[in-house]
Amino acid sequence: MIHTKVVECYSSQGYEVIRQPHAHQLPFNLNAYSPDLLVKISESQGLIVAIKDRANNLEVAHYRTLAQRVAEHSGWRFLLITGEDATPIAEEDIADDKLTRSQILHRKERIAKLISIGEHEPAFLSLWIFAEVLMRRHARQALIPIDRLPTILMIHHLYDQSEISIDQFERAIALNEIRNRVAHGFPVKSINLNEAIEKLLNLVDEFIAMEKP
Repeated sequence: MIHTKVVECYSSQGYEVIRQPHAHQLPFNLNAYSPDLLVKISESQGLIVAIKDRANNLEVAHYRTLAQRVAEHSGWRFLLITGEDATPIAEEDIADDKLTRSQILHRKERIAKLISIGEHEPAFLSLWIFAEVLMRRHARQALIPIDRLPTILMIHHLYDQSEISIDQFERAIALNEIRNRVAHGFPVKSINLNEAIEKLLNLVDEFIAMEKP
């Protein structure tokens, strides 16, 4: 059961985990909201956690409001975990440093090298991973707790929450379909893959521009 896995994960790291904490156990007032877990990293730092078995039909606007309320208190973060998450349960690092210019350039240089030697499929997959990282970071920075969800759901919620445009949404969905074909070994014509890489490069640049200063 996902609840048990989450508790075991954080407990094994030495954190104090309180199931269904009472109001007096919470570090601050959540206006009658009762989280599933309170994970105390320290007395002044931790996670307010909601757990759902499924990733569908989530009240994202509600969770975003909770995330904004929790973020008003330094050292605390609201976390939404589902049984279909695309990322590991452990999320104790609540810092979110900005990507440096050198890190961005290094990633781009690696991808450019793959393209230059004709390794278009690895280049596309590497670039898609970078795009996905940027989308998850943007969700986190925008205080929308969807950064752990399966990719396709995350993209839909980013659009629903007006964090990406309809054009970015449509391009991301189309490129995700190509990613799935490439990742599962289905053939993609080289001319189509080259075009997809160019579109993905443009999308990555747009997501980099969205990074908070």
